[in-house]
Amino acid sequence: MRGYHLRISVQLKSSSNFSSDTFIPSSIFGKLPAQSPKPVTRRNSTFNPRHKDYRFGPIRLDWVDFDMSEKTTGKAREYGREPATAIFIPTEGSTNLSEGTVHLFREGPTTASEDHPKPSSSSVKADSPEFDGVVLGVLAVPSWMTPSDFLAFVAPANDGITHLRIIRDSVPNRSIAVIKFSDNERASEFAEAYNGKPFDFSSPEICHVVRITSVTVDAEDPALSRLVSTPALYELPTCPVCLERMDSAVTGLITVPCSHTFHCMCLSKWGDSRCPVCRYSQTLMSSHPSASSSTRSIPFANPSVPALSACSDCESTTNLWICLICGNIGCGRYGRAHAQAHYQTTTHLYALELETQRVWDYAGDGYVHRLIQNKADGKLVELPSASSSMGTSQRDGGLGPGPADALSAEKIEAIGIEYSYLLTSQLDSQREYYEEQANGLHSEIGELRCILERLNAEFEKDRAAAKEDIAQRRQDEEERMESLAKDKAKAEARVEKITGLARRLEKELSEERAVSEGLMKNLGKAKERLEQSEKEKNETLAKMEDLQDQLRDVMFFLEAKTKIEHGGWCGGGGGGWFY
Repeated sequence: MRGYHLRISVQLKSSSNFSSDTFIPSSIFGKLPAQSPKPVTRRNSTFNPRHKDYRFGPIRLDWVDFDMSEKTTGKAREYGREPATAIFIPTEGSTNLSEGTVHLFREGPTTASEDHPKPSSSSVKADSPEFDGVVLGVLAVPSWMTPSDFLAFVAPANDGITHLRIIRDSVPNRSIAVIKFSDNERASEFAEAYNGKPFDFSSPEICHVVRITSVTVDAEDPALSRLVSTPALYELPTCPVCLERMDSAVTGLITVPCSHTFHCMCLSKWGDSRCPVCRYSQTLMSSHPSASSSTRSIPFANPSVPALSACSDCESTTNLWICLICGNIGCGRYGRAHAQAHYQTTTHLYALELETQRVWDYAGDGYVHRLIQNKADGKLVELPSASSSMGTSQRDGGLGPGPADALSAEKIEAIGIEYSYLLTSQLDSQREYYEEQANGLHSEIGELRCILERLNAEFEKDRAAAKEDIAQRRQDEEERMESLAKDKAKAEARVEKITGLARRLEKELSEERAVSEGLMKNLGKAKERLEQSEKEKNETLAKMEDLQDQLRDVMFFLEAKTKIEHGGWCGGGGGGWFY
């Protein structure tokens, strides 16, 4: 893993303008004051008219320190709290640095980690401890991530972290997290585990882990200029689409004919064949047909594009502006101001005027001048617009080439050479990247082929075992079916016998019920006759008693009559006579 050098160039303010809320540390891993964080806005930094570097702006350090302490363990045991042991006591805060620029440099392929340049004498102080691979950096930390969120993201590796510093500048996606570990082994494990890991499954940002060999805080820009001139170090630019650092050793880069460089993934999402930054095909040739008769050729122009560009809202073909962020074309404020409306809707700050090829800054409300280096004296001069160059050529067409034409041709030649050098370097880096990717893919394909052969052997073995198992199960099922068929036949015969017996018993039951029914009827009739006989018997007995009483009276009468006849006596008493 190549080493990276992080350099923070800040501006020393005068005593009259110096604020107590800003701080210039001697080392970012030293003791930092906890201050109220100031907002780091792109408007205040990028559009500062005193500085031409768009990266210049306020810088803030969000820090978290982990200190070894045994006091917490004693307190936890004294008050009976859990857990019983505590290892780290984190302290966190924010420190506002002075305004400046954050630079990230990558070592060349032949530069060893111990050969990184030492800070110059104009620096305030550089980081004195030896890094020895214990300091790692995470590039392009999302703006929504606070130190607590970042620590939650790297929670499995928190035991080995001693210092965490998140450096935030004017652009949100260029925040860099610098992590210092307790030993080299923990740092290597962290880089292996988290490099390429997404910060969140719902967002496309991934974690880019690099090895930091030095972190330096400079107070003057000359030290930066000497560092840039070092041939072994290369400052990493930012992608115009995603604003992340572009490094050919980390991800693939592609350079379009207009010499703009992008991440391969960012450019693959662009559905158009034109450059998403400047759309070089939208030149004066396509915007102004009247100038098509000029003999001056526009570099990298695409002759296959349509002849005219139009506003995406009102189809106007005059006073057009193109957004440098998303490529939207709209009319200017002297038309229907659709370009201004696009800025108010999307907050895309830059728009390119197709007529003059100048870039307008909506936040700063002014043009952003493009500067080039003069080949003769090395001074910075403003790049003339394409329309002014063409207008000059048309006015002086009959007088032959003049000094201005020679100077313009020389400038265009210098720009072409610079673009050629840039394109060559980018193509070389792209070739190295893709060769490295191809070698990695070849090794992965070899490993996958071995894994595939092993899996095929295991699959064939499992398939043979499965076939044997299926055949055995099929045989067992056939035997079981035969046994079940025999049992079924026996059961059917038994069912027939039981059915016949049931029918016979049912018939006998019917007969018994009929006999029982007849007997019950006869029994009823017998009961009725018995009751009738008892009744008649009772009547007869009553008659007999009555007849006996009558017979007794008759016998008494006859006896009495006989006695009277033989006795012949009579007497009276009680008013009558007795004989």
